[in-house]
Amino acid sequence: MRNGKGFTLTELMVVIGISMLLMVWGMPAFSKWKQKHDVENQVLRLYSDLQLARLTAYSQKVVAGVWWGDEQEFTAYQVRTDGNSNGNINDSISSTGDAQVGATVSSKWTIKASVDQNSVSFDGRGFLSPDNPLTFSISSTTGASINCVAVSATRIIVGKLNAGTCSPQ
Repeated sequence: MRNGKGFTLTELMVVIGISMLLMVWGMPAFSKWKQKHDVENQVLRLYSDLQLARLTAYSQKVVAGVWWGDEQEFTAYQVRTDGNSNGNINDSISSTGDAQVGATVSSKWTIKASVDQNSVSFDGRGFLSPDNPLTFSISSTTGASINCVAVSATRIIVGKLNAGTCSPQ
């Protein structure tokens, strides 16, 4: 006579088999979703840091911005303020040079600037200085809904890169 408590080995093996099939089918979808999420997260982080630089410039009445170094494509950047009042944020970080506002941000994805310069800065009124609009983009094939940040004289927007133009989302 059967007791009826517990599972048989056959039932357990069927459940484990079904679970394994679901995991095998689900992992590629999860991996693609994770890459898409990482790209969108990095774009939003850059957007937030650019907004921080603009707010810092306006509130402290100094030149502030994002500095990424000598390459048009980069994987790390810093939010800086002009510590020696020379009107730019490209000096070295030291007691007599510029000040670093936040931590150095490292990106898993390569960020590309649309113009060949090493920083973007805002004057004490929060306007782009000099007025040289640019776009940051992360080129990926993940299908991210946002993959660019456009900076103009008075606005910073996030969007989707279409034919070289960052369209708001």
